Parts: sequence; structure tokens; C-alpha cells
Amino acid sequence: MNPMRLFKKSPRKPSINLTPLIDILFILIIFFVISSKIVGNQGVGIILPKSNQSQEQIQQLPILQMTADQQLILNDTPLPEENLSAALQEEASVNSSSTLILKIDERVPHGVVIELMDLVKSAGFQKIVFGTEPRSNP
Repeated sequence: MNPMRLFKKSPRKPSINLTPLIDILFILIIFFVISSKIVGNQGVGIILPKSNQSQEQIQQLPILQMTADQQLILNDTPLPEENLSAALQEEASVNSSSTLILKIDERVPHGVVIELMDLVKSAGFQKIVFGTEPRSNP
């Protein structure tokens, strides 16, 4: 024994910290849950944006469509813009899920889409779902 040795060296045990891995896993789960909520269905003369996440409409929800020339169609009924707010409020009072599907032509300017979303929210709809078409795989 060496008399100058005061401390006994113990070998270090390697360990793996799982906390960052679990954090990343939860973030991925949240991302996939949120991104899987896109609902789509064929529209009336509207070119919808393409998405890999498109699904068929599962339940009967009110559908507001906007064509490329910004004409509005609520549940397959053409609607003048001045009557839109009243029609949306009436539809929101009838609809129990407070969800509306927006099918907007991809050629409509972004600012118009935002104004329409604000109008839909102020009418009483809590959730807005954007309709898309399935992306064709080559």
C-alpha cells in the first residue's frame, strides 16, 4: 500500500441521460397529432392546395368555399359577401361541434384568407379546418 494515497479511485460508471430523448419524443407526438387533423373533400370548381395528409370527410360539417374570383359558397349555396356574417352566425348556432371547413382556392391572396378566417371566428366557430386535395404520387 502506498501511504501517500489518501483517496481511493473508483471507476466511473457511464450513463445515458434519457430526459432529452423523451422530450424529443413528446414533441414529435404532438406534431403528428396536430398535423393529422386536416380534412378534405372534393369541391365545386375550386383548385385546393395539395397535401399528403388529406382525408375524406368523416362527419357532416358546414363547408365554406371561396373560388378563385372570391365568390363564396356556404354548404353548396352561393352567398353574397354582405350576407356572409349573418349566415355564418346562423350556421354556428345550429352546429354543435363549432367547427367549419374552409375550402379556399389556392389562387386566393393570403390577406383575403386571413380576413375570412377572422370573420369565421367572430361568427362563433371555434375551430377552422382547411380542406385540401390528396397529392398525386408519381
